[in-house]
Amino acid sequence: MTAGRFAIGGLTCCLAMAAMLPGTRAVDPPEQGDPDEPKKLSEMIEKSVGWYDVLPAADAATPLTAKPVMRWRNVVRGQVGEAMMVVWAHNGRPIAVASIYPWEKWLHHEFDSLSRDTKLIARDKDRVIWSPATAGVEFKAVPAAPAPAKTPAERLRQMKAIAERFKATMTGWRGDDADREELRLLPRPLFRYELAGMTQPDAKLQDGALFAYALGTDPEVVLALEAIGEADKAEWQYAFVRSTSGGLEVKLGNEIVWTAGKHPASRVPTLPHFTIRREIEK
Repeated sequence: MTAGRFAIGGLTCCLAMAAMLPGTRAVDPPEQGDPDEPKKLSEMIEKSVGWYDVLPAADAATPLTAKPVMRWRNVVRGQVGEAMMVVWAHNGRPIAVASIYPWEKWLHHEFDSLSRDTKLIARDKDRVIWSPATAGVEFKAVPAAPAPAKTPAERLRQMKAIAERFKATMTGWRGDDADREELRLLPRPLFRYELAGMTQPDAKLQDGALFAYALGTDPEVVLALEAIGEADKAEWQYAFVRSTSGGLEVKLGNEIVWTAGKHPASRVPTLPHFTIRREIEK
């Protein structure tokens, strides 16, 4: 989500301190807005899942199905309405993820590519709005990982154990590195790859899942884990994508294995990270 949400906590703290100081005037409570606003926003967000079509290639005839995988509300940072994370999968493998959230007068769709290639596009009706010119993720082998297990249940346990080895930190948004916030791994995967019954699965892809590292319940970075390779030679691989405009740092043990800078370009439709917004309906 965008950097503007970070200002709310500091403002709230300052108001509270002012109220406690001798000789200061108590702050009048803000006027109450429409009590139905959070409900209206949540309904608009639900509806907005279908605003844009994501396709695995420009010549694909059928849009992918959007699957909501998480909902949250970050009240501390002034969020009104329930934000949502959505995944689009192709042949069982997720190729795009989006955070959908309200901020100020806008409803944002913050897209990130999970594609290993450059064929992915998104359309608003007949207009292409997003067409990444580079792959969205770069997978690397997980160091010192066991070979992928034989059963789905055992592989899920392996993936959870691998996800716990990574430690993610938000490195701030103000332009300095003083405000570092440790992120927590959410206990359940956002999405488990749905490879069974696919008509054109990747023959080397054995299993996979998406995990989120969050501030509270607000996801800031997503981990993709995949068991890939021939059945007897498969290995665990990982990749990360951002879900915030803040800086990010991920460590494996004492080694930094992935970073993302603060305030990335987010309005360039040829980049893997792309945000489009519409004014919130009154």
